[in-house]
Amino acid sequence: MKIKNKIDFTQTDDNLLPLVNIIFLLLIFFMLAGVIAKQKEMYDVNLATAVIDKYSETENNILFIKSDDTIIFNDAIITTKTLSDKLKQLKDKDIIIAADKFVSTAKLNKVLIELNKNKISNVTLLTNEK
Repeated sequence: MKIKNKIDFTQTDDNLLPLVNIIFLLLIFFMLAGVIAKQKEMYDVNLATAVIDKYSETENNILFIKSDDTIIFNDAIITTKTLSDKLKQLKDKDIIIAADKFVSTAKLNKVLIELNKNKISNVTLLTNEK
């Protein structure tokens, strides 16, 4: 009678490596998504709603107008008087305006008049998609 020797087969293939790779990719994705969402909410601006066909995000000059009439231009708090000086220093004459939906039209018109005085004609008004 033959006695079979028990052979212990151990797997050398590590099955956890693909799982670890997927977890790291998900971690990177959620970290980047959180940074992008945080920038929009950092200034507490409630955007108006509209239907947008196509919008592409690029590095532009961004002007935030909050509901308490605070103006933030390229991450610096400014007044309407200093806005004209900042606009004169711009190389790129494109600007994006993110105005709170509770901003008065008088305040928005003052900003648009300053843009017109400084010959800035390519203005994009950010809104929420409806």
